[in-house]
Amino acid sequence: MFTMVLRLILLALFAYCIYAAVKYVASPKRRLKLAQSKELFYIIDEQNNARKNFQLTYKGVLFEGEKHIPSKDHPLFIHTIFVWTESPEKLKHFSAKDFENIEEKVLERYPNCKIDWDQPIKLTKKAEER
Repeated sequence: MFTMVLRLILLALFAYCIYAAVKYVASPKRRLKLAQSKELFYIIDEQNNARKNFQLTYKGVLFEGEKHIPSKDHPLFIHTIFVWTESPEKLKHFSAKDFENIEEKVLERYPNCKIDWDQPIKLTKKAEER
């Protein structure tokens, strides 16, 4: 009897370990951090949830985008997206083409929206365009 209970406990522990490993590997936050460390493009977004911000990484810089809807009548229509970063000092290696690539990727998901950039990003873009 004791060995049966012990086997069930070990089986449950093994199943939990497999579940935790799969959950860890499939975690979008982990994938985002991995893409950021490898300086790749990756985006986390719930397109059907207009109230939830999206995060994207490009060339090692983490950006966040806030979706704005024009009114409560059209909750799925995204009018404007405001994009900012917590580390504007990393933007000095960005070119105007990099910002265009980010805009293209966002516009693929939200084709009829306007993208507003945070002030440090606007200044970096203007400096690159000169």
